[in-house]
Amino acid sequence: MGEERDYILGTDSAEIRRLRFQHEAWLAYAQACWRRAGIGAGDIVLDLGCGPGYTTFDLAALVTGSGRVIARDISHRFLHAIETRCAEQDVRHVETSLGSAEDLALPAGSLDAAYSRWMLCWLVDPQPVPKRVAHALKPGGVFAIQDYLDWGAMSLLPNDDTFDRAIAGCMRSFAATGAEIDVGRLLPTFARRAGLEVIHLKPIVRIGAAGSDEWRWLGAFLSDYLPKVVREGHLTAADHERFTQMWRDRTDAGETYIHTPTMFELLLRKP
Repeated sequence: MGEERDYILGTDSAEIRRLRFQHEAWLAYAQACWRRAGIGAGDIVLDLGCGPGYTTFDLAALVTGSGRVIARDISHRFLHAIETRCAEQDVRHVETSLGSAEDLALPAGSLDAAYSRWMLCWLVDPQPVPKRVAHALKPGGVFAIQDYLDWGAMSLLPNDDTFDRAIAGCMRSFAATGAEIDVGRLLPTFARRAGLEVIHLKPIVRIGAAGSDEWRWLGAFLSDYLPKVVREGHLTAADHERFTQMWRDRTDAGETYIHTPTMFELLLRKP
């Protein structure tokens, strides 16, 4: 683990910029989740699959200097970005941890909370993760997760066959990795096996007009990911070209809505 190729869209500067916009577009949802999880000043929190650290620093502000955030990721580059920002801003209550979620080995009862967003869906075997987090949580500690429940549910309003073919190609690409993109279907069972209680579970669905945060978020992902889908043979180059033109036309016309993939929010508590 720890090799940059393990990130589905890499870890270069363009991806860091995309992840920053993605974080900003979803920040209100993350903050609401953290409030429901009871995360606050003085807490020790694990940011699992932290990426370049956008959630890490928001969590660091939430727990204040009396708390601590452990930023865990497989990317050397992303963790270096966090360490550099900590040094520049004199943030002393963030520590980085290189490694996979599946290999997490924190001391028993060392965490008040853990948070993960869009990480478990990329794992070939996410089942060990709730158990490893549960081991590290204090009694009463919470594991908060925001991830995908039905990625293929996303659609355009009005519909477009070109869009549908692109999404179907993405689904085939995801399946070829061996991971379960709709990991929300599995996690309640995995959590119970790990001895965690489900205390909150709800779907998250957003609809936005052309040009909205929802539109730009998905447009940026598809723009970066569809060339990979074509290279893998899950979408033709002609269909990709038609998709790109359709998306550009719909963006300019401004008369289209995007129904985002169905996500879920799950709060798990250690008894």
